[in-house]
Amino acid sequence: ALAARPGSSVLIIFVHRTTKAATHRSLVGGHIQALLVGSVYSLILFSAPVSAFLEAIPPMRDMIIATSVGILIVIMAIRDTEHSPAAGTVLSMSTRVWDPTVFAIVVGFVVLLAVIKRMLRRYLRDLI
Repeated sequence: ALAARPGSSVLIIFVHRTTKAATHRSLVGGHIQALLVGSVYSLILFSAPVSAFLEAIPPMRDMIIATSVGILIVIMAIRDTEHSPAAGTVLSMSTRVWDPTVFAIVVGFVVLLAVIKRMLRRYLRDLI
């Protein structure tokens, strides 16, 4: 699941270079906001009392996790940082126990993609 997020972001920033979703603001902002929302969900959903309660009602847990995507979409729209691959980030974070390694990996690939895009900006063309 970790490979899907950077793959989707790479497609957007290198193939559809001039779209709004390919801006540095959207790339970095979308994923960072997704990390924060997903982290909050993870910390709440996997805390002992909540986890024990939701274990008995899996559909409720799934519905709660689905709201993480909705909340992220609203936040990205308000902050003007829409980047659709960030939905995968929020889902990946909210469906697992919070792990600082995963958090760091996502931050690392987002920063790396932003730097690569900045360095190659004069050579990039929309392919579609």
